[in-house]
Amino acid sequence: MTELIRKLLGWCPMKEPVKKEEENVFSTENRTSMSLKSNSRIFLGGIHLVFALYLISTAISVLSQPNTRMFPWWIMDINFVASWILLTIGIISLVLSFISVRRDRSYDNACKVLALANIVLAIVFFAYLHQSIARIWYSGTMAVLKGPLFNYTFDLPTLLLYSALVAFPAILSCLVLFCSTRGFQIPEAGNRSYLALAMTVILVAATSVGLGIYYNHLNQQKTSMLVEEFGVNHEIKLYSLNDDFMQSTWMQDQGSPYFIDSKESTSGRFISEDTYSAIRFLKEVDAAVVMAWWDPTLMIEAAGKTPVIRYASSSIGHTVARPTSFIDVFEPDERVADVARFFATDSAEEAEGIAEKYDATIVYMPRHYGPGLFWAITEALDPKIEPSSDSEWNRLYEESMYHKFEIGSEIGHFKKIFENDDVCIYRLD
Repeated sequence: MTELIRKLLGWCPMKEPVKKEEENVFSTENRTSMSLKSNSRIFLGGIHLVFALYLISTAISVLSQPNTRMFPWWIMDINFVASWILLTIGIISLVLSFISVRRDRSYDNACKVLALANIVLAIVFFAYLHQSIARIWYSGTMAVLKGPLFNYTFDLPTLLLYSALVAFPAILSCLVLFCSTRGFQIPEAGNRSYLALAMTVILVAATSVGLGIYYNHLNQQKTSMLVEEFGVNHEIKLYSLNDDFMQSTWMQDQGSPYFIDSKESTSGRFISEDTYSAIRFLKEVDAAVVMAWWDPTLMIEAAGKTPVIRYASSSIGHTVARPTSFIDVFEPDERVADVARFFATDSAEEAEGIAEKYDATIVYMPRHYGPGLFWAITEALDPKIEPSSDSEWNRLYEESMYHKFEIGSEIGHFKKIFENDDVCIYRLD
């Protein structure tokens, strides 16, 4: 009787096993899906952890060597800004590595926000360093790993690759989180997301404050070494490098107790006591324009004189590694080529004509650059000098005005008015 009633109400004895089987299949599929999602989140968490440890350790490695990072001025600024960005990305990745592995998905909104923040910071990292990429191109995959440790020196392709790698874990997180199906809302999930974001902001803020204090400390240390200021606006500064500062750094073997630097220039220079003496002497010379290659520009301007060229030309930009933000200081190709010809020629008459063309009455010649600088000078010539052999190149060097000025020879109308171990200064009579 009971079975008859149940049949009349629509019950079928065959449906119940089928229904139970469907429920079991659905349950199995759901568990499989949940397992896959859980494994993917654990995988993402692991990637974020690895990248976090790498980025944080890299930034700290750069910042932990202040004595080798304070000069010239733009290297210090680049190191601190780039390191702060990498530290921030690393801290966010560290937070993501812990909260992304939770099975209840209560922090998904926080993960999305933090992942997007890391992508934006990676773009900022690229945009900032793009203005200071190296002009000398480096090759090899190790450039990606070594670049940050050498003052974040990248060429453009390597900088693009490095920035993409920095953003890679965040991009993966965004793909997984935004493409996943929406589940039911978990009570207090919003509050948990806000808490995770707040903790991340606090960690980044604390790191930023610490970094700012450290940066200020190094600036004060740098200011304490200031010896003299040159220029109309005191933009050129001379620093004394004491033994404690240079100990166990790459500077201790320079044999130069001073460093000259300026925010108006592309690079600072280590200078010796002899070079400092040459600056003081040149300051008293009655002349306005000085013929020299661009390397001693700061020394010439510190003496209150005007160099014929202050920097390289765009045609030889590949020979220098300086910030591209200084692109506007590139000299005209013709002007740089003329100065190069002045030093490369073996004719005193030709050199005299070039000097008169630019109203230069003084020649400033550093003696410590040697043949290496002569090679850079010949690069600027048009057409370029292409010696057939080493002996031919040595002949060109030894017969050049560059070499004659360097060794302090008596040269026609060029009268030597100053000489020490590091510098020779000539006047064109």
